[in-house]
Amino acid sequence: MLGDTHVGYRHRASNTKPPWAQEVDNRRTFSRSFARARDLDVDAVVHAGDVFDHGITSEDRDHVREEIQRTHDVGIPVYYIHGNHDNEAGNRTLRGGPGIHIGGETAVFGDDVVRLSGLDYGAGEFSSRPPEGPGDDGLSVSFLVLHDTPYPAVDENRAPIHRADPNHLDLREFLNSADEWLDLIVSGHLHVGSRASIAGYEIPLVVTGPTAEISTATQENNPSTWLVTVSEGEVQVERQKLV
Repeated sequence: MLGDTHVGYRHRASNTKPPWAQEVDNRRTFSRSFARARDLDVDAVVHAGDVFDHGITSEDRDHVREEIQRTHDVGIPVYYIHGNHDNEAGNRTLRGGPGIHIGGETAVFGDDVVRLSGLDYGAGEFSSRPPEGPGDDGLSVSFLVLHDTPYPAVDENRAPIHRADPNHLDLREFLNSADEWLDLIVSGHLHVGSRASIAGYEIPLVVTGPTAEISTATQENNPSTWLVTVSEGEVQVERQKLV
């Protein structure tokens, strides 16, 4: 799992970037992330939104298309949602390739073991109807992938995190009904990756963070991908830094 790859970031004006991100070319980290997935022979790649930055060229679109196609060609499906920076040109590129858009949808893979539901960016609102329980007596695991500021998120020490965004997505009403069957929440949008949860609920939350050092908050955002393993109904998450 990964998010906020922001291919095209290099086109941003220098005065809008932090000092440590002036020379960042996110095409490189996009390629490294997908190469890692192929090397690990994962069952799927899941992207939590902002595949592209808001200003992109045909070269950027071709680069992303080729990496997704290369990954698809070795038998690894690519699932994605749309983030707030993904413009229509980028979305057309994604729709025209083999990647699978799961915004507002639920995909099932891994011999029907994994149910993967997605929500596109909604500026603090549910962009589509939230997913419903599987009704299979716990035989599958369920993931929700979104691109918003989940609220009220807390870190591993139960301290509040990511509370400054007025457009946060309040998940509490949804989780009151989903707490019994939802196994993992994965969120893009926030540019400091971390393990977290929603206050009052036990469901783990993974904030993917970006795959390059583009966070304006800190240079030490540890760009990463996340390896999620499902075994006998148990979900394990390993953060794998991109070095």
